[in-house]
Amino acid sequence: MKFDGYLLVTDMDNTLMDRHGTVSEGNRRAIEYFTENGGLFTVATGRGAEIARDKIENLPVNAPAILQNGAIIYDFNTNSVLREWHISDGRKGAVKIMHEKYPFLGFEICSHDDVYVYSKCHLTERLKKRVKGKVSDMTDEAWSLPWTKMLMLGTKDVLTEYIPIYRIYDSGSSARSGDEFFDIIPDGASKGKALGIIAEMCGIDRSKTIAAGDYQNDIDLLRAAGVSCAVENAGDEVKAAADVIAPHCDEDAIAWIINNIK
Repeated sequence: MKFDGYLLVTDMDNTLMDRHGTVSEGNRRAIEYFTENGGLFTVATGRGAEIARDKIENLPVNAPAILQNGAIIYDFNTNSVLREWHISDGRKGAVKIMHEKYPFLGFEICSHDDVYVYSKCHLTERLKKRVKGKVSDMTDEAWSLPWTKMLMLGTKDVLTEYIPIYRIYDSGSSARSGDEFFDIIPDGASKGKALGIIAEMCGIDRSKTIAAGDYQNDIDLLRAAGVSCAVENAGDEVKAAADVIAPHCDEDAIAWIINNIK
């Protein structure tokens, strides 16, 4: 079939979805066409399984997904974790130091699909409305759990100022995933590494992998793909890592990729 042997992996926010967090009808129909003609489709996101599921439940996701910026490879068809990486215990202390010095910063801890709010800010209430029963305040027991991701939150200008300070205390893997979100992930985990593992799982040649993204945490995903696409609304650094510039996320970017890249 036309797309047999191809794997398309896309970031969700401001790539697959428009600025309002909606998957357009044009994108949905194009993805159905892609998978009906032999293609494998999945997402790569900083979200956990339950938060991602709400947005993709009407899409034909037929390959393992990349969650929490590469810390988890997840099969939505069987609702199971296929691979998982954890933040080392030695890196956990950085969040304590930052919280004590700069209590106005928000911090969230992800363990599998549970989220623990360690330090509140204007953004930390957003998840309680979206993931019932999965979000709670930080507990003593949570420090000994396996952490798949830490998230530092603040306004764009605040994060720009304090991310370099955070990196003084923790030089491990991290990437900004949005203007107000800074993702701290396990060393050795990334969207790009996960793409390679999924391609191998599915028997896809790396040259036939297609990736799309818009933000800094997508750069290694784009570099790992056979064909890389940055949407028009992406930053210059992301566009520089891409082979192709696709339309704006508000203009059916994924449909354009499916119709034009092969």
